[in-house]
Amino acid sequence: MKVLKKYKWIILIIFIILLIILVWLGKELFSIQDGALYGNRLEGIEAVAIDKSVKKDISDFLLSVEGIKKVNTNVHGKMFNILIWVDETITIAKVKEISNTALTKCSTEQQNFYDIAFFIDYMEDSKKTDFPLIGYKNKNSKVIVW
Repeated sequence: MKVLKKYKWIILIIFIILLIILVWLGKELFSIQDGALYGNRLEGIEAVAIDKSVKKDISDFLLSVEGIKKVNTNVHGKMFNILIWVDETITIAKVKEISNTALTKCSTEQQNFYDIAFFIDYMEDSKKTDFPLIGYKNKNSKVIVW
């Protein structure tokens, strides 16, 4: 006990130094940040990239349909999202039909690589309750699930 009382400050300083070293080592070992954000999941994406022309083809096709007011497309990793704003004149059956047609604007390779999602909503507030509606096609499936 006398040794503990006599050297308490030295023991405390050694304990604090050891704690700092352990925290630093733990941080170095468990926070490896030098890899890509998505790891290797995006391997091969360059070969089947969805470029501006494909996005424009889809947007132009959808905007040519009566009842569709606005279209936005974006790619995040392996997700290709198509956001569609409609007016009250369009029906759910029509939206499903044109979404399947819009899907054909992507190549088979793109359809087999990307998960494609359709988000449909009214452009303005509406009393109708048909929308919002979400359709999703997994890279392994052939059809859009609503």
